Amino acid sequence: MFNIRGPAILGIVGTLVSACVDAPVKPMPEATKRSVTSLTGTVSGIKVSDTSQIGARGSDEGARRGATQGAAAVSNGSVLGLLLMPVGAAVGGAKGAAEAQSEEAVDATRTEMRLAMQDTDFAEDLRARLASANAGDIVIASVTAGSAPPPQGSGADAAVSPTAHVVALEYRLGIFHPPHVNPRIALIAVVTAQVQSPDRRQVLHTSQWTYCGEPQDFIQMGANQAALLKGQINQAAATLAEAIPYDLFVSKQPRPLKGFCMDFTNLPSGTGRKAPSLVY
Repeated sequence: MFNIRGPAILGIVGTLVSACVDAPVKPMPEATKRSVTSLTGTVSGIKVSDTSQIGARGSDEGARRGATQGAAAVSNGSVLGLLLMPVGAAVGGAKGAAEAQSEEAVDATRTEMRLAMQDTDFAEDLRARLASANAGDIVIASVTAGSAPPPQGSGADAAVSPTAHVVALEYRLGIFHPPHVNPRIALIAVVTAQVQSPDRRQVLHTSQWTYCGEPQDFIQMGANQAALLKGQINQAAATLAEAIPYDLFVSKQPRPLKGFCMDFTNLPSGTGRKAPSLVY
């Protein structure tokens, strides 16, 4: 599952980079696309709101993290690198202790970002935007939050044809944060879409999008009730709601992947952004 802690994010990065030969987001095959006239959608997923490891909390933790970074910076697997590791650890530890933010500042920052993640209804935001998105000639008849399929052909949803295909979306939302003393952090949203037959018995196409926010200093990200983080969450929903139907049913090209993150600059709205670099 999608975990935003350091080692896990590196594993995800490796997996996606190795998958570049076979792009994770490709348009549906034309023969399959021709069978789709209308869509219903479901949106479900999880948010990882644990911010307890973001940034060094005071000089003691700053020294420990700095020492680890310093040792790693000089270690290159050679005998000389191994000999220099204690020196690197000492220099890094002193630097980390001096540069670490106060315990009070880090606690406040972590709390504001945790609350921002918990209080934001990403599923509803993505659902509402997808319901009015452009899928070319294909009608998006209904999008619901939750994994259950929307009702078709009866009651309030009588306009939804029982022949409508289903797009099941599952997201993972969290914060990328390297274990630095003063890390630059970013929101990451990964959304997997399965295009299913109307009876949900057959998966016709699968794609996975990765949206990365622009890395920011972690203290700045948590300032003003985590305004920057909330902005990245909002931008992720807006970008993905446009990109998913466009990439599946309109575009003729795979979504560009730059390392771990995706490039969204070719979206019709012109509001998409280049893929940022995440530095671990």
